[in-house]
Amino acid sequence: MFGKLVKHEFRATARIIPFVYLVTIFLAIVHIIMTKLHFDAASKISLALMIMMCVAQVVVASALVVWRYYKNMYSNESYLTHTLPVKPSLLLWSKLLVGFIWTLCSFLIGIAVSAVVLITEFMKSADPLAEISKGYHSLLLLFGLQNQEAVLWIIVIAWMIVMYVMFLAEAYFAITVGSLSKMHSLGIGGPILVYFAEYIALQVVGTLTILFFPLGLEMSTTADGALGGFKLVTQNMFSSLSETINTSGAAGADSGIIGIGYYILIPFIAVGLLCWTAHIIKKHTSVK
Repeated sequence: MFGKLVKHEFRATARIIPFVYLVTIFLAIVHIIMTKLHFDAASKISLALMIMMCVAQVVVASALVVWRYYKNMYSNESYLTHTLPVKPSLLLWSKLLVGFIWTLCSFLIGIAVSAVVLITEFMKSADPLAEISKGYHSLLLLFGLQNQEAVLWIIVIAWMIVMYVMFLAEAYFAITVGSLSKMHSLGIGGPILVYFAEYIALQVVGTLTILFFPLGLEMSTTADGALGGFKLVTQNMFSSLSETINTSGAAGADSGIIGIGYYILIPFIAVGLLCWTAHIIKKHTSVK
């Protein structure tokens, strides 16, 4: 039954999202053609529009899956949805999976389109592959990550996945709590108010854990002032800032600590919000 829920969710959301992808791809093709024909003005305009669409397709996909959750679970469609012979939690997990897949596709298409455009730009040089490699390694060198390339990409990919799941967890939790019977009089304002309260609470928690959680990345600098790299340390950011202020005039104050406590807690917070949402759907769901 879970497969049927996922299939139906894909059909419902596929009416809009793929067309946004086609617009992005079309603009990329237009930009490449304009670049090849040396129409500089048209090339710059198409590039700007393509960048906007790369961002817009992620926004559209995210907004659609969130709106779909509200409409399907707590609006007019909810009377049919909650009569389906499935566990209520499966409704949540199916929507989470479909939303994640659509957004993943948005990111992959955006990355692929951007890569093609960059390659087109680099093709103007005599040795495009060398130019691309040089630019990439220069960026790694700038941030002191030239010896941590594999770890960097693993962290970036994992971080993107976790952050989007966290976004959906926050949105679904806010909609579920904001649609309880006690908040029916507020209409769509209920989920919005809950989301803002949730956002503020998480920002406070994030700030406190970044400052005081005893784990961080220590940034070291070289003699010429460039970043030398990062090292994991069991010290909080607040104590590092205090030391920096106290030794601001002393020689050798060439490192700092970035607190990462909140970023470690985010996966656990996301899981907690999703489990709480599933519990509310199972025990306390109230449609209008």
